[in-house]
Amino acid sequence: MLTTLLAATTFHTAPSLVNKASTPETVALKSYLDSVYGKKMLSGQCDDKYLEFIKTTTGGKEPAIMGYDFNGVCPSQSGNRDADKAIRWVKGRGGIATFQWHWISPNADGDFYTDKFKLDQTLANPESQGYKNLIRDLDLVANKLKILQQAKVPIIWRPLHEAEGKWFWWGKSGEAACTKLYRLMYDRFVNRHKLNNLIWTWTSYGSQKGNWYPGDDVVDLIVWDYEDKSSWTDYQTLFGGRGKLFGLGEEGKLPDPENFTARPWLYFLTWAYMIEDPKKGNTPEWIKKVYNDPRVVNLSDLPTYRK
Repeated sequence: MLTTLLAATTFHTAPSLVNKASTPETVALKSYLDSVYGKKMLSGQCDDKYLEFIKTTTGGKEPAIMGYDFNGVCPSQSGNRDADKAIRWVKGRGGIATFQWHWISPNADGDFYTDKFKLDQTLANPESQGYKNLIRDLDLVANKLKILQQAKVPIIWRPLHEAEGKWFWWGKSGEAACTKLYRLMYDRFVNRHKLNNLIWTWTSYGSQKGNWYPGDDVVDLIVWDYEDKSSWTDYQTLFGGRGKLFGLGEEGKLPDPENFTARPWLYFLTWAYMIEDPKKGNTPEWIKKVYNDPRVVNLSDLPTYRK
């Protein structure tokens, strides 16, 4: 029962954000997320190329949250148009947008999995070319986020995702370097670029891969990628009572709404192609069942003030 759940789980209800200068649109989005938390779960999908598949499979349902990526923004890449897509999704369709960033090596000598970019050494030497390249890339993404802010589009911002797994370069140098980079990004985006349209999100694997949490003062939302049965309990142990929301930043199989009472995640975001993969458990029947469950919030269920 929900009453039993509430007795065991601490829910955040105040619309406060770590950035006290947050825009009215961002405060309104956070307030809405607070109002839903513990009551229903928002549906989400990464990459809008799968939107028509979802709509057809579910009988007309569409995800409340669409996931985008700033991969492509660096000088050696071909560019990125996801800010424009996100504006159309939020302003034209009334949806919610989240962004991650598959950040290639700032030195352009590898992708996001590279071993060549040594984050700890780079951060220790602000005069190095690597550090200057890192700051350059941060500023490029900041300029994209400014476009969204000027359009009055709030973003669930999930940078340096899955760092604790140590497969991306921003995690390979360990906790101290990664959290220093996260806090550097926060300071530069908020204080230098005056970006006030971000709900700051940290991807945590609880204690399973090492808890690198960067601090209550720079995190609004904590998300797990690809949950297991202990994920929710682990979050309650580590982060319960901190006033943070808990979500699923990436998922393979759509989560079972029948588990919502035990694990009431704020939202799920199915990773791109996995929505079409029955081997992940996403059969047409399953997708339709989840999207049509009354505990799941879809695009058409979002409040009209966002449209």
